[in-house]
Amino acid sequence: MKFFIKRGAACVDGFTIYNYNAEPLYTARVDASSSLRIVMTDSENQNVSTIKFNNFVLNYFTIRCSRRFYALVPCINKQFSFAIYGSTFRFIGNLADGRFSMLNSNGEVIMTQKKCWTQQGEGYEVNITEGQYHIFMLSVALCADIYIALTESHPIPT
Repeated sequence: MKFFIKRGAACVDGFTIYNYNAEPLYTARVDASSSLRIVMTDSENQNVSTIKFNNFVLNYFTIRCSRRFYALVPCINKQFSFAIYGSTFRFIGNLADGRFSMLNSNGEVIMTQKKCWTQQGEGYEVNITEGQYHIFMLSVALCADIYIALTESHPIPT
């Protein structure tokens, strides 16, 4: 399944996730009142995922989707990655290029994310091969885009 993520003019404007035919499937609205919180809804305005950026002792994201809870801790070494707690998946990539991959426990690539030009402008192409986890994987892809947007505006110490 191929999706396209388009960020609003600023990180706080939110995101829209499109299918291959450029039809909007999900909307991610940002609430930056006390902390950065993103709620992803489907076309029927049903909440499918909640992402929160936490800034307590260290910077990390939490994701609530599909009745599960995940924590993503950004790790920057030679490559960028998220340590994902609550899952056996690994997320690695390159911040500068905007290219990322999600691997399953066997090391097989189950999601790729890359910067690209969409019909709606600059965004990300997300290709997911594990359909049953697509909401979680789209949420992780949003976390990567949010992390990039936050580090562009003011660097986050790691």
